[in-house]
Parts: sequence; structure tokens; C-alpha cells
Amino acid sequence: MAKVKIQGHASGTGVLTVTAPNTSTDRTITLPDSTGTLATTADSVGGANGVDFNDNVKARFGTGNDFAIWHDGSHTRFQNDTGNLNVRANVFNVTKSDDSENIILAEADGDVKLYRNNAIHLETLATGVRVPVGGVLFGTDTAAANALDDYEEGTWTPVFDGDGSNPTVNYAANFGIYTKVGRLVHVSWNFTTNSVSGGSGNLRIAGLPFAASSNQSSATGACRTQNWNSDANSPIVGYINNNESHVVLNRYASAYASHTTVKVADLRTSGDSNQFKTSITYFTDA
Repeated sequence: MAKVKIQGHASGTGVLTVTAPNTSTDRTITLPDSTGTLATTADSVGGANGVDFNDNVKARFGTGNDFAIWHDGSHTRFQNDTGNLNVRANVFNVTKSDDSENIILAEADGDVKLYRNNAIHLETLATGVRVPVGGVLFGTDTAAANALDDYEEGTWTPVFDGDGSNPTVNYAANFGIYTKVGRLVHVSWNFTTNSVSGGSGNLRIAGLPFAASSNQSSATGACRTQNWNSDANSPIVGYINNNESHVVLNRYASAYASHTTVKVADLRTSGDSNQFKTSITYFTDA
């Protein structure tokens, strides 16, 4: 039979007291075969020195061990076998192991941000979802040049101008809308004038929301006109040269006739004139 030895410390003056439990049931303390030290209150779970678990030793929770946390020597594991794994926090932040970089940052009643190399790549906003770096790729595509990096809808203000001098125009209506998807821009506009005076040279539509691409030869669009001077009521085609932010206008007397550039002088000066509706699609560099 093993022996039991209780020995006092050679220099200590404290008293070791063993108190029996206040119960009629017997209690047994069984010690392991290896040498060790009994924990004090400060060393217990939640104490000052923490709790250590060896690899593959699980901390288990729940009556049926429904939830467990452990390290397998290579990875840390969370296992939840019952219900949801719910995380409650006003701010939920996942960082690099040395806390030097963000990976995920989520705020209650606020934004959720996903990071790559500590830069935000996806962010939720009150108005939608923003991709501040790169763009959206589809399928298995990884080419940066194919990333959809912009979508916009907006308005712009088209105006008549001349390449010699600009006319003075009082507009009854002049408004435009545009949609931009990546580098592709679709614009449309509507004009009616109350009065026109002065100006010279070739007539242009100025104020495009984006300049045309530097490597685009031209973009064209059919125009609808009414109540202009002379032959300007003939079919008009607008085109945009590369790097330009205005539309040049050509008219055609017939389907096979050569074009004539529309002039500022083709604008009618009286009221309720120069109705002009059209749309053009072109590319921009950005």
C-alpha cells in the first residue's frame, strides 16, 4: 500500500488546514502518478496565470459536449454540434496574429469591411456595397483588365457651342442623362431653345460627362431635329473624336449623299426652336 506523507516547509510558518466537508458523504482526492503541484485559488480557471492545454486536448462546453475548442498542433479548431455558433459583439474584428493588420471588421449598425493585405477590398454602406480596390471579376477570370470597376448614373448639362465662337443661347430645355458601365458611356440629351444670337463656326454639343477614349477613332449616334434653319432638319449624325468632350454634328441630305458639317448659323434664332434629341454610346479611358 502506498504511504501518505504530509511535510511542513522548513522555513515556512503557515499552518496547513484540511477541513472536512459539511456533508455525510465521503469525499476522495486522487492524485496523479506524476509529480506536480496542486493549484491555488489564483491558479484556477480565470486566475492570474491562465490555463494551458496540450495539443488535441479539448475544452468542452455543454451537457453533451456540444461545443469544443482545441489546437491540433497545426490549427486551432472550433466545433459546434448543436444549434448556431453565435458571436455577440458591437465591434467584431479579425486581425493578423500579431495584431498588425485587419482582416475583417464589422460594426453594429455600421459597415462591414473585408481586407486584403490590410487594404479594404469590399465594404458595405448604407447605400450599397463598395469595391474600393480593383473591381468585380466574374467566373474564373483573374485578369485585372477585365474587372468591372465602375457603374454610374447621372445627369449632365449639354450646351451648344461653336468651334469659332460660342453663341448666346437661352434654353427652354437642355438636360442630359448618362450611364457609365466600366469604360462604356451612354449619353442622351434633349434641347429646345427660346433664342439664339451670335457665335460662328461648326456647331458642337459640349459638356459631355467624360472625355472620349484616347484610342477611340469616333463614336456616332443618330439625332432627331426639328425647327432648325434650312437643311439642318435633314438627318443629323453626331460623332465624338478621341480625347474630345464634345459632339460634332454632320447632316445628310439623302441616304447616299456626302455629309455637310452643321454650322452655328443653322440654329434658328426665334423661340421654341432647335429641338434636338439623341443618344450616343462611346468609350472613355477611365
